[in-house]
Amino acid sequence: MMDSFVLSSKDCTSWQGLMLTVSLLTCWLLPTTAKITIESMPPIAVEGEDVLLFVHNLPKQVKALSWYTGVAALKSCEIARHVIATNSNVVGLAHSGRETILNSGSLVIKSVTRKDSGYYTLQILLDSISRPKVMHAEFFVHSPLFSYKRHLTPPQLKIGLVPYIVEENDNISLLAYNLPEKPQGFAWHKGVLPLDHLKIASHSFLTNSTMLGHAYYDRLKVSNVGSLMLLNVTKKDAGIYTLRTISVDLKSEWAILDLQVNKPGSRASLFSKTNK
Repeated sequence: MMDSFVLSSKDCTSWQGLMLTVSLLTCWLLPTTAKITIESMPPIAVEGEDVLLFVHNLPKQVKALSWYTGVAALKSCEIARHVIATNSNVVGLAHSGRETILNSGSLVIKSVTRKDSGYYTLQILLDSISRPKVMHAEFFVHSPLFSYKRHLTPPQLKIGLVPYIVEENDNISLLAYNLPEKPQGFAWHKGVLPLDHLKIASHSFLTNSTMLGHAYYDRLKVSNVGSLMLLNVTKKDAGIYTLRTISVDLKSEWAILDLQVNKPGSRASLFSKTNK
C-alpha cells in the first residue's frame, strides 16, 4: 500500500506534497493486528551503532517483563527486568551496562559489538496465574572494515544534549546532527511511537513552517536545522524523545534520546566528586 501511494504521488501538486509530508510525519503507520511482535531496528548493524528491539502491541495488562540473551529465559542470561507498577528496572547477570528497557517494553542496546549478534528473548508476565508469554528477536552486527557502503552513505542521524547533566528548571537543547542533505521535514515526539497527542513539534521545509504541540507551546523553541530548546524542564519532562526526518526522496530516519532530569545541585555534586 505504501509503495503504490508513493508511486501515485509523483504527479502531486505542491499542496498535495505537503499533505504527504504531514501524513508521514504525524501518522506513522502502526501495526494492524493486536499480535505482539518484536522488530529489530536496524536488523543488521555496524559495530558502534545503537540497536532498538522494538515491541509492537504490548498489552496494557502487563505486570512485568524481562529481556534475556539467547533463546531461553535463564537466570544467568537475564539482561534486565522491568516492573510496570513501579516503573523500575532491575539489572540481571547478563547486563553489560549498555542496555535500557523503555516503558514500551522495547530494549535499547548502545554501541553494539559483534558479540551482541544473535537471538534475544522477551518474557512477559500478564498476571500471577497465566503462564508468561515468550517471544524472540534477532539481529546481526558486522565490522565497519567490511562495510564499504558505510563510507558511501551519509552519517547516521543523532541527538545531542546540552547541558549533558540536566537539572530541574534548566533550559536545555536537544541538538540534531546529520539531517538528510535534502530534507523535506522533521518531527519531534515524546516516547518512541509517533502518536499525535505526544507530538512536540514538526517542521516542513516546503513551506518553512513549524507546528508546536499544545503541551509544550509556551516553553519550546524550534530551529529549522532540526534542534529544539525546552525551557524550565521538570521531572515530568524526563523520558524518551524521538526525532524523525524525511527527505525529498521520501527516505525516513529516526533517532532517540533518553532524557534524565535530576534535582537541583546534582551537577555541582557530580563535578565535586569528579575533581576529588
